[in-house]
Amino acid sequence: MSELRGLDAWMRTLADQDMPTLNSVVKDICELSEDDECRTDDLTKIILRDANLTSKVLKIANSIHYNRSFMPIKTVSRGIVQLGFDNLKNITLASSLIDSFLRGKPKALLIESLAKSFHAAVQARALVPYLTGEHKEQVFIAALLRNIGELALLSTGREAAEQFVIARNLHPENESAISREILGVDINQINRGLIKEWSLGELARESCEDSVRPTTMASAVNLGNELSKYIHKGVNSPEMERIYQHMATLCGITASAAKTQVTQMAEEAAVIAKSYGVDVLLQALPDTQVAEETPQARTGYEFQQHINQIHKIMFEGGDISKIMQLSVAALFEGSGIPRVTISMLDYKAKSLDIRYVAGKGTNLWRQSVKIELDKLHKGELLHEFLRVQQPVWYQPSQGIKPLGALSALNPQSDLMLAPLKIDKRLIAILYADGDDHKLSARQFEDFQLIANQLNLILKVNAASQPH
Repeated sequence: MSELRGLDAWMRTLADQDMPTLNSVVKDICELSEDDECRTDDLTKIILRDANLTSKVLKIANSIHYNRSFMPIKTVSRGIVQLGFDNLKNITLASSLIDSFLRGKPKALLIESLAKSFHAAVQARALVPYLTGEHKEQVFIAALLRNIGELALLSTGREAAEQFVIARNLHPENESAISREILGVDINQINRGLIKEWSLGELARESCEDSVRPTTMASAVNLGNELSKYIHKGVNSPEMERIYQHMATLCGITASAAKTQVTQMAEEAAVIAKSYGVDVLLQALPDTQVAEETPQARTGYEFQQHINQIHKIMFEGGDISKIMQLSVAALFEGSGIPRVTISMLDYKAKSLDIRYVAGKGTNLWRQSVKIELDKLHKGELLHEFLRVQQPVWYQPSQGIKPLGALSALNPQSDLMLAPLKIDKRLIAILYADGDDHKLSARQFEDFQLIANQLNLILKVNAASQPH
């Protein structure tokens, strides 16, 4: 039982906590003026007063999720022009909030809770096109803030806070009762209190209310929150099946389509975490790559079905990130290639950053594999590929070449590489391997087709963006 009981006691404790980021950057951003010219100047000043924040914001702004033109954004003012005020504001807000809770050496339980909030934000944002089509970033931030009370409590290091979260994780459906028993207050009251005190926005506050008829955006926030609490029980669990039905009703889609989206967005959460530079969250995000115990019979049309889906998303103006994830899935699920990834080139860090993955064990590559380009040796496979920048199908049976840096991926047999470019600028590398199996000529054709499709989409997309 807690030595602290009730809302007032916990709010006083949290007020005494050393959370300078929440008390300055986050609050200042949330209180920005509604006047367009003033708020743009004010946001720029907020970002520029912290060199580390400036660097992080620009890195995220240049990621594939925000900078669809791939034209380098080197200044904050350019970021506002190119991405829009709301996007850059919310990048700053999310980055500041995450960093404030990851300072020092956070305990595993805090990392796990922050990962759930991050995952909830990605899931909630993906619901918006089905509902209003607008305010995606506002929903993302509101979902990230939805459980601010839990994050703040854990950051105090109080045993009662940890007891509450551990018990709630076992029985998420009893969250309110568990929090009243252990903390002496409903956790949602703490959420609302902090959101109000730190001026974190009406949508975040509204999402914590016990409303019979929440607004559309609040419904998206809460559904994202619910998904993040139950997905660790498994994508096929009874709890998740109930959520798919709820999501289907809310969005006007089938339960099967809802499940597919949830699985894709769980993967997307890992990709965005990499964009935000918070690799520590990757280990706590859900792994939805579940191997089938009995392989399904193949019809021969799987790859074409994936291609059709990619074309549909492309013509609907879907974002490049989703198309890239669908592309690795097409090669893995459609073409039967065991392991596939797309790695983005980080020119500043001179490294390959593994983002999109499909196949057994590939989710671990994001956490454990770092390929530094300035340490490549002449003659090794990746060095030669970067020099020529043409698709390659490496078959050890036709002559062994030094794998060099690619040894980190532990390919046991054939592998394939293809460049992804905008104009003549290499931005990413498509990689696939057979694990310990040989690949076929048909699979190399599929691999090249996906690479060609991506290069075309990148070119068209970049040309359509304002410069």
